[in-house]
Amino acid sequence: MSDERDGSFASFIKGLFVGSFIGAGLALLYAPKTGKELRQDLKEKSTELKSEAEKYYEEAKDISSDLLVDSLRKAEQLKKEAEQKYNEAKIKVEEILADGKRLADDAKEIADEKIAMAKDKIATGKKSGKSKKEKKN
Repeated sequence: MSDERDGSFASFIKGLFVGSFIGAGLALLYAPKTGKELRQDLKEKSTELKSEAEKYYEEAKDISSDLLVDSLRKAEQLKKEAEQKYNEAKIKVEEILADGKRLADDAKEIADEKIAMAKDKIATGKKSGKSKKEKKN
């Protein structure tokens, strides 16, 4: 909203400056005066316009300086917010990775236990199979 207001103010200033310059020039050219009087009036008007232009230039410079300061402040704030979001996301990713590692370790442990139980069953089955064969013979 501030940018919009500053832009319209700058446009107003430009229009005011250009309009006053054109109006003053036309008024001087159509006024019934002698060459000496006309040159004197032109000199005075040009001096007035120059001082007005300098005043508007200073105002525009102040406005642009304020805009620059505001922009830098906003950029710094956005940078801090981005760093904070990055750090939060990094912590979340580390938590997810740690949970995944725990789940993988738990799954490996369960798989190792099942493999050990299966080996025991196989070994027990072989022993009982030999015992039955020996009894049959």
